[in-house]
Amino acid sequence: MTIEKMQMQMTEKITQKVSSNGRIVIPKEWRDKLAIEDKNEVEMELKDDKTILIKKKTHPLEIEDNLFEGVAPFTEEELDEAKRSLFPSEE
Repeated sequence: MTIEKMQMQMTEKITQKVSSNGRIVIPKEWRDKLAIEDKNEVEMELKDDKTILIKKKTHPLEIEDNLFEGVAPFTEEELDEAKRSLFPSEE
């Protein structure tokens, strides 16, 4: 196993308190690493009834293999404009 692969398997852990309404804060450092910004959505997955996996939700047009590295993700306005151009409403 290469050092690069070993580094990818390293896990960062923190302890967070759950608020009275069930909220948990994702640390800013982690939000920065995952490019999670205000109003982005995250996906949560319950595994084996004991582990919660939380990951940034990606739009199907966003590719995760660095094809668009350095290019900002689509904004909601850009996605809406693309939808309107592909599926014009019949007014």
